[in-house]
Amino acid sequence: MARTLNPMKRHRERCRRVRAQMSESLDGELDEQVARAVERHVRWCPECRRMLASLKGTIAALRNLGDQPTPAEER
Repeated sequence: MARTLNPMKRHRERCRRVRAQMSESLDGELDEQVARAVERHVRWCPECRRMLASLKGTIAALRNLGDQPTPAEER
């Protein structure tokens, strides 16, 4: 893939790559170099930082639901 000189397009492409790797990053499934690149990008990109915070919140909420009975179990 040819690199673009347009900085906004480059940023959007980088955001797409990082967002695709967020879940694996939280699960510790990325190699060290890629994980560092994701962390570095999230540090300076407010949109990706918000998305990562939202993903972390969703995961925490889902973990808390694991302790709740399902409607079928309540009957």
